[in-house]
Amino acid sequence: MKNINLSLLILVMLSTTLFAQRDKWQDEEAREKFEQLEKIKLIETLEMDEETTLRFFARRSEHRKQQDEIQENIRQKIDNLDVIFKSGRVATVDEIKSDVNEINNLQLQFDKGRVDFVSSLSDILSYEQIAKLIIFEKRFRNEVRKLLIKDRRPPIDPE
Repeated sequence: MKNINLSLLILVMLSTTLFAQRDKWQDEEAREKFEQLEKIKLIETLEMDEETTLRFFARRSEHRKQQDEIQENIRQKIDNLDVIFKSGRVATVDEIKSDVNEINNLQLQFDKGRVDFVSSLSDILSYEQIAKLIIFEKRFRNEVRKLLIKDRRPPIDPE
């Protein structure tokens, strides 16, 4: 319990620092600190030993690299469509349909990659740990989203 409270305190302090520097969120150093915090919390949540931790994060790193590539391809396709519409260039229905289908296929590939990754963890983690991982990732994303939304709200001026 003490570790969880300490982790949450670190998360709040780090996120306050990160969110106060919104323009620097794309900064690699800030991203690294955020990922380190996530790793620490994950290790605590899953109660992994050193060997398991190394194997898990090596596999997770490879998975994230593949997912990042897919997301980049999706972004490129969407940007391509955006350029077409903003430039006023008349695109054929087949051209637009092709890009939309590619985006959908890439999204399916992204989702399948996630499912495959979670399934592949059974040789490293117990099913209880896999379940905790799924819960952790959902909660962690929600916490970060809430902090981002809270930070972006304009202050209410008392009159």
